[in-house]
Amino acid sequence: MSDILYGPRFERLGQDSIVLNARARRHQVRAVQGPLSIKHVLQGEATWSIGTQRFTVDADTALLLGRDEIYDLDLAAAQPVETFVVFFSHEIEADACSTRLGRLQQLLDTPQQRRHELLPVSRRLWPSLRFQQALHELRGLGDFPPGQSGAAELRLRSLLDLMLDLRSEVRSERERLAAARPATRAELHRRVLLGKAWLDECFTQPFDLRAAARVACLAPHHFHRSFKAVLRCSPFAYVGQRRLLKARRLLQQQALSVTEVCLAVGYASLPTFTRQFRLRFGVAPGRLRRGADGAI
Repeated sequence: MSDILYGPRFERLGQDSIVLNARARRHQVRAVQGPLSIKHVLQGEATWSIGTQRFTVDADTALLLGRDEIYDLDLAAAQPVETFVVFFSHEIEADACSTRLGRLQQLLDTPQQRRHELLPVSRRLWPSLRFQQALHELRGLGDFPPGQSGAAELRLRSLLDLMLDLRSEVRSERERLAAARPATRAELHRRVLLGKAWLDECFTQPFDLRAAARVACLAPHHFHRSFKAVLRCSPFAYVGQRRLLKARRLLQQQALSVTEVCLAVGYASLPTFTRQFRLRFGVAPGRLRRGADGAI
């Protein structure tokens, strides 16, 4: 039976589930092939790369990586970056996937026989809000003192259930695409996610629909329509959401002026930024900063 460990016990990857909460200004790893995991950043930003694709994770996002996915990690910042990563044991992944993906009759007839199923992972950033409560509770357990390993396992399984729930969302996203054949919808969905990943890396730069469409290997209007079908918002609106979330985080975590934050997240106009920020969060950016550290 696999255990749940806290801290950098990398020699046990795959055999046990590992919860890693770390802080560093600089860190770099190359060609890691690990178990199923979820990557989150509590403070600052860290970039995981899979092949040529980069995924910069922050407090508003989370990245799921499937078993045996080969990735790099780059972290370099003036202030310490705090990461929170959960690695799942092969055993707990197989148990959860067999239960959720297997047939009910088989589960009743042979409950101890686990199929070696892997959690299907969509290569993308997800809003961390989906996992926030489960991650917060798991982090709050600390180093799993005696008597709490059972509570930790329950939270791990709850987190896995949330990750498995994403399968139905991905299925719904594909069904909303205007294509007759399932294989065509799957390919179009994959290309939309390529464009989304590019927007996630470049949202603080001037918006460029054509560049995102090129990355997705789609015509600009086709990309725009397909993106809107999948994400239920336009590419421009999505970029605006990412900018405002980052602005809120910068105002709360760093000693920057409102103007500095406005420019840092990609807005050229302070009045436009202030108006959009107020519409999104119901408060002016200056008030939010004052509430965080007592200064405007």
